[in-house]
Amino acid sequence: MGLLSLGTPLPWDQARLLAREVRKHGIEQFLHIWRNMKDRQKDQLLWGDEIEYMLISLDHKNRRARLSQRGHELLNQLQVEENERLAQNGRSGDKPDLEALWRPEFGRYMIE
Repeated sequence: MGLLSLGTPLPWDQARLLAREVRKHGIEQFLHIWRNMKDRQKDQLLWGDEIEYMLISLDHKNRRARLSQRGHELLNQLQVEENERLAQNGRSGDKPDLEALWRPEFGRYMIE
C-alpha cells in the first residue's frame, strides 16, 4: 500500500459501505498477480528492493487465519547468519556477501 498523497481518506461510516466492493477487487487483484507470478523463481533483487511478509497463524481445524505477533521473535532466528557473518567480517574489515537482510516492518506481524 502506498502513501496517500492526493485526496483524503473516507470517514469510517462511508468507507464501511464500500468494504465489500473493495474486498472483492482486492481479492481479484491478488489472484491476478499470483497467477502471473506463481512460477517465477530466482529473481535477482536489486539494491533497495524489498519483499514484505505478513506473518499468519493458520488454524486448519477451525479454518481460521490470524495475524501472528511473533515478528521480532522470528527476526532473531532469521538474522543469525547475518550477525555471524558481520562478526566474522568485522574482524577482517570485509563486507559480507549476504543474499538477504531481514528487518522489522511497521507492525509486529510483518517483516521484510
